Order: sequence, then structure tokens, then C-alpha cells
Amino acid sequence: MFKIWHTGFRLTGPQGDGPARALPLPPGPARFPDILPAIRTLADALVEGAQADLAAQGRPVSCGPGCAMCCRHLVTLGEAEALRLAGVVRALPQPRRARVKERFQAGLARLEKSGLLPELLAAFTRAPGDWVRFQRLQRDYWELDLACPFLEQGACAIYAERPLVCRQHLMTTPPAACADPFGPQTYLEKVLLPMDLAGAAAAFDGLKATESRVLPLMLCLFREPILLRRTYLLDDPYAMLLRFFDLVDLGYSRKIAPSDSDDSGAPAQPPRPQ
Repeated sequence: MFKIWHTGFRLTGPQGDGPARALPLPPGPARFPDILPAIRTLADALVEGAQADLAAQGRPVSCGPGCAMCCRHLVTLGEAEALRLAGVVRALPQPRRARVKERFQAGLARLEKSGLLPELLAAFTRAPGDWVRFQRLQRDYWELDLACPFLEQGACAIYAERPLVCRQHLMTTPPAACADPFGPQTYLEKVLLPMDLAGAAAAFDGLKATESRVLPLMLCLFREPILLRRTYLLDDPYAMLLRFFDLVDLGYSRKIAPSDSDDSGAPAQPPRPQ
């Protein structure tokens, strides 16, 4: 799927290799959160390839500007991504930073008032991997109509820094169907990419596979003090990236074409536990 070298990569496929592209790896020793921009670049190339394949089949991806239903789902991401996202918030200029933090705080208050906050904390810190429980939490979260703190005027305010799971979320059914994802008559076609880079990122510590550690995006700032206590190996970023793709090949690759899809009514899926 990829040919990767220290400074660039190509997307490969049955029709041949794509053009060479730059790979933004750090120039010196780095930790896993530091190579996430490179992994996101690879994810974007994977998505672009899938979109082109689907368009050629007459089944174009329907996601686009102005469609933000997925920004009201229970979005989960790995701890390394959550830590980086918290850093993105801290780096925002004022008064924008204050507005985003206010939305995070308002979201937490809504979750606490609804009684969902303790359940989310329990599900993602003490009892991870409970798929049935996660599906129920997805529905309960959706019913709160709680928008992502980064959603501004119907668009992602940190689009370049958005999580891997957001990049991977593609639908081919009409956007109107996403307005009622849990409805009994709703049919959704979600694109399954050949690689689940979001899932792999949640189960990698820079050296090897670990138990998946994920948390809801809404809790990123709330959990940041704990996330900052996590330690990550300092190593050559290229070697680390190759180890990451060893994990992807081992447990996060699908032996299917990007055109394959499912009809799940819950479009936001968590990285699977290892």
C-alpha cells in the first residue's frame, strides 16, 4: 500500500505507484506523538486513493463542507493523539483558545448533568473493550446533540490537526441519512479503508503493540494531566514509523478493497482493543 523512505513515500496499488510525496518526519530523535503528522499525511493519501476508486465506480464519497453530523458523535482517539490535541488547544492564539476551552468545559458540564460523564470515565479508564457498552454510550451521546468543541460554523476549526479517526470516516450514502444514524430504518454505507491507522495509533507506544488506550475527544483537556505522565520512547522517527507499520500489517489491515462497506447505524467506531 505504501513505499516509505526517510523523507517521502508513494502510494502503491494494482494500477502502479503514485507520485512521490514528502513525509514530515522530525529531523532528530522523537517520541510517538511527534510522528503523528507523518502518519496523518499517510492517512490522507490513503483516503484520497479510496475516494478516487469510489468515484470511478460511480459511488462517490458524500462527506463534504457543510455536513457535520459526524461531529456530534462520540469520537474516540488514542492517548497519543489526545495528548497532541490538547497541545493544539494550548497553542491556539487568544481569544480563540479561550472560546475552544469554554466549549470543552460546557461539553463536560452537559455530560455531567446528563449522568453520562461517570459512565464514559468508567468505560474508557476502567473497563475498556466492552463493545456492547460502547454502542449504548454512542447512542446516549448522540441524543445529547453535543457538538465537537472544534466545530465552528459547520466546519472543523482545526482541520489540519483533526484526529485520524475523523480522517478515516467516509460515507457514500446521502448526507441526510447521517441525521438519524440510529434510526431503525436508517441505512448507512461506511467506507472501510484497507488500513485502520487510528486503531493502530491507539495500540502503539513507539516501540511495540500495547493494550489500546482510547478516550472520548471531549475528555482530552480534562485528562491532559494524566496523559502528560505517560512516557514514550525517544528514538529515530523513521525506525519508529516502520515499527508502527509492522503493527498495522499485523493487526490493522483489511484484505478488502476500499469499496467494501457496512451498513452499521453507528458511524463512529472505537479503535479496537489488542
